[in-house]
Amino acid sequence: MKILVLSCDKNKDLFEPFYICMEKYWKNHPEIIYATETIQNPYYKTICKDIPFDFWTKRIRETLKEIDDNKILLIMDDCFIRKQVDENRIKYVEENINGNIALFNFEKAFDPYDLPSQYVEFKKKNPKGIVLPSIQCGIWQKEKLITVLNITCQPWEIERLNIAHNFEYYINSGDYIIDYGYRFPAKFGIYQGKWCRELYNFFQQEGINIDYSKREFYD
Repeated sequence: MKILVLSCDKNKDLFEPFYICMEKYWKNHPEIIYATETIQNPYYKTICKDIPFDFWTKRIRETLKEIDDNKILLIMDDCFIRKQVDENRIKYVEENINGNIALFNFEKAFDPYDLPSQYVEFKKKNPKGIVLPSIQCGIWQKEKLITVLNITCQPWEIERLNIAHNFEYYINSGDYIIDYGYRFPAKFGIYQGKWCRELYNFFQQEGINIDYSKREFYD
């Protein structure tokens, strides 16, 4: 398995805090690969594809084609890990993602129409439910992710369009696997290009120094 961090040039100021949190709370992580347009991340391997934001799906498709692993842990660049990662559950997903399964989503289950499943602490997404292909943290089969991204759009349009291609999708019904502060519906990380307030105390606690004036806070 490889970890693909969805990033961009304008978020280069997130490289260091992401690195600090990742290396503290998941020291034995698999290889990490960043996806940006032109800027190299000094901490991790970076695949650059200078493709405009409106063609974001094409940029990620082309990036995925250069990764030599069919299991991809997708994570956003503002997902700053807060606690030790549950490596046992990640290994469990790695062992079970096969066949027609596209995604094991690490978000907490949120759709009342999610279904029971054979997988421990995972529910099966109802094919008629909401947000089947999610770009929040989760493990994908690469070829199925490329298929899902085979439209031209910006990142969050993938979730709005909800084109699932008859693949199977599962979502976490247990404790947090990778806790990066996401507590729906509260805002976390970066929102509308600004720091969310929840990060201030966390960064203080972790000794991470940020010049908040460059982005300001979202209120």
